[in-house]
Amino acid sequence: MKKDHIKTYIIVAIFISIIGISIAYASLSQQLQIKTSATVQDTKTSWNIVFEQDDCYVVGFATKGTVKVDKTSVIISGFTLQAPGDSFACDLYIKNKGDVDAKISSVEDKNWPTFTGMGSTATEDEMLIRSYIWGNFKWNSPTADIKVGEIIPSESTKKVRIQYGIRAEMPTLPANPVTFSNAVTTINFEQA
Repeated sequence: MKKDHIKTYIIVAIFISIIGISIAYASLSQQLQIKTSATVQDTKTSWNIVFEQDDCYVVGFATKGTVKVDKTSVIISGFTLQAPGDSFACDLYIKNKGDVDAKISSVEDKNWPTFTGMGSTATEDEMLIRSYIWGNFKWNSPTADIKVGEIIPSESTKKVRIQYGIRAEMPTLPANPVTFSNAVTTINFEQA
């Protein structure tokens, strides 16, 4: 019987040892799991560059036309230049209403228009106007060329002027009216 008791003690001791080793191993070992998911969403920045109209001016016998500003485009039409020295100018604002600085990435200056003469003297009249008309699209206040790389800081405004005129030294007026259209300047922006 004594032997059976010893065997029982040994079996219980081995069993307790195995349980103790298992508990010690379990307490010393862990499994660390990291599960993540995220959404990257920029809720703090906004990009919003728009045109807003200021005013248009005429010089000489020129007559005012219309200006249509549609946030990212401007259409100027109906201005009439009637005599040498006449000109018109439209001041606009480029507003960066966002909270990200904008940099001018390109300026595509296609502001030289298409001329269309009328009647039998159309070609001669078009050539005359082409020789004496001038136009520009510049910063206003102070007047300066618009250049690639310039920055319009967030929540700020810069004034631009679109201007066309007939040089005062034009020797004669065209025999028939000449219209000009499709004068286009494109300014592209990117984040500064």
